[in-house]
Amino acid sequence: MMVNLSSPLVSVIIPVYNSELYLEACIESVIGQSYSTLEIIIVNDGSTDDSFTIMEKYAKLDERIIIINKRNGGLPSARKSGIDIAKGKYIQHLDSDDVLLPGAVEYLVDKAESFDADIVAAPFYFCTLGKEPKRSVSMTFDTLSGMGYFREILQGRGYWSVWANFQKRSLFLDHSIEHVPDISLGEDAILMVQLLSFARKVVTIDIPILNYYVRPNSLSRSEVVSDKMYKDLRAYTTWIEHYLQRKGLIREFEEDLAHLQLQNLFLAMHWKRYEDAPIDLRKAANDLKRMPGLRAGLTKRQLKILSVYQLSGWLGDLYLSYYRSRGKI
Repeated sequence: MMVNLSSPLVSVIIPVYNSELYLEACIESVIGQSYSTLEIIIVNDGSTDDSFTIMEKYAKLDERIIIINKRNGGLPSARKSGIDIAKGKYIQHLDSDDVLLPGAVEYLVDKAESFDADIVAAPFYFCTLGKEPKRSVSMTFDTLSGMGYFREILQGRGYWSVWANFQKRSLFLDHSIEHVPDISLGEDAILMVQLLSFARKVVTIDIPILNYYVRPNSLSRSEVVSDKMYKDLRAYTTWIEHYLQRKGLIREFEEDLAHLQLQNLFLAMHWKRYEDAPIDLRKAANDLKRMPGLRAGLTKRQLKILSVYQLSGWLGDLYLSYYRSRGKI
């Protein structure tokens, strides 16, 4: 396929680990984009199924495809391998079981170029088997600073997902971006908070760019998760807190960070991980006293538990035990 050299190059990075069931649809969605000035970097992260065979087949058909083979090291490591060799002005990340929608890259480049934006935040569709696709939340801003968009994400009005945020590669070239290989859940959050801290301008488009497939075994559908995932949930929120402290931004984003910690606290309890809940609930109850705005978005039962903890820690522990014994939380 001929590449239009007058258009800025876009590097599409696709990490792959045992994705043979979905990979063809993913790759087809990229090579079929109306915007052709692409390099398509597919990172084989030690797959043991037929994923590599599929990559090779498409690499023979499309000269824009570059394959990286590496030992399995997890998603952060695979993405970094792609970023390290990318040559594009822009980077579009894509998970190997998701699909770019027609015209997506063209829309993203046009918006980024027209506004000289560092990041273009884009909506997408949640796709679940047997259900109608559901559009992600609509973003209500036109232009924000990077940390302005960070606040939107913390308040649930945007997304950490790197594939939903079209990025200038210069954000990686001009700054020291830390990759944390031991954290899988929350890896996107760790990467995005750094990119946003350096981003001058974030803009949005109103056109969904991809189908994000919610698989039966995905975390969003899980009632119980592994020790590793629970550890990651706590680790990435702590990492973000420490990053804001290093940047001197902790006071400015104190309430927003407390909102994230509250959401993750109740997510952990939904996963039936209660080992840290008493300590976390005491902190959350104190945060709620100081920052009443945190009440927004909490359920009546969550507010009830926190109100009891505000009265007494030991009484709160009794309430928590009561709700746990009846499976009400």
